[in-house]
Amino acid sequence: MTIIAPTATATIDLTVVLTSPLHHGAGSSGNTSLLRTHEVALPDGSHARVPFLSANSIRHGLRDAIAWHAAREMSITDGSLAKGVVDLLWSGGAVTTTGAQVNLDIARRIDDIFPALGLLGYAAKSDIIAGTLRVSDLEVVARENAWRLPEPLASSPQAALGVAAFRTEEFGTRHDIASTPVARLVDTAQHVTGTQMIYDVQALKAGTILHGTISLTPAATEGHRLALGAALALWAPGGSVNLGAKNALGYGTATVAGIDLDEATDQLAQWTGHVSRERDVILALLAEVAG
Repeated sequence: MTIIAPTATATIDLTVVLTSPLHHGAGSSGNTSLLRTHEVALPDGSHARVPFLSANSIRHGLRDAIAWHAAREMSITDGSLAKGVVDLLWSGGAVTTTGAQVNLDIARRIDDIFPALGLLGYAAKSDIIAGTLRVSDLEVVARENAWRLPEPLASSPQAALGVAAFRTEEFGTRHDIASTPVARLVDTAQHVTGTQMIYDVQALKAGTILHGTISLTPAATEGHRLALGAALALWAPGGSVNLGAKNALGYGTATVAGIDLDEATDQLAQWTGHVSRERDVILALLAEVAG
């Protein structure tokens, strides 16, 4: 795989349409899970707090997808990896030694053997290596963001509405087993009191549209581009994606446009072949970097 030549890549414009409510957490107040917001200075000089999905959340989704794929394709078994290697794959690792001298040999071998790390960034011994991937926050298509949205989103009907129109509050209950048939399994000598807790989740409504971008820096290699395509295919198979928090409860399902799915699928096939063929070399390098 030839991966040493820098490549110019166009910006990927992501347009996401929620098919279920989205929750992106900012802590809680009582039993209410708060929706994350940030402050925006508007062209007229006023300010507004608007919900968004952070770039870090998207980067985590891409890193998680490529890491699990590597674990499957390299037939990694439970209990077979050092914690440092797991940290490297799923969170970029950590600085493990002191020193100020950058090890260029390791960086070059990573970009040659497992460029997903160079794409997303990582820590190796005393070095912290910045990735070549650039991701923006996903911003709600609403009046408060219209000034920074591309056409035709900036002139869409959604962009004429205030962001409050897209907010909602969902609620659920946590049931105690004392009110269910399972209660018959409880020792009758115990005093059982039934409880039911109601919780609230602040969210963006299904149908809300969000926009953001993904790009690569000029330093990106063909290997980085290949790894990005594979990560996108894994993150959004068929154009469907899970975003934000509480996915197990049905939150955060969405469709995404802007990714060339045919190209990404082809890149995933190439990436899969490379990872499978170079399994032993990749695992040895990861162990060296994490050590």
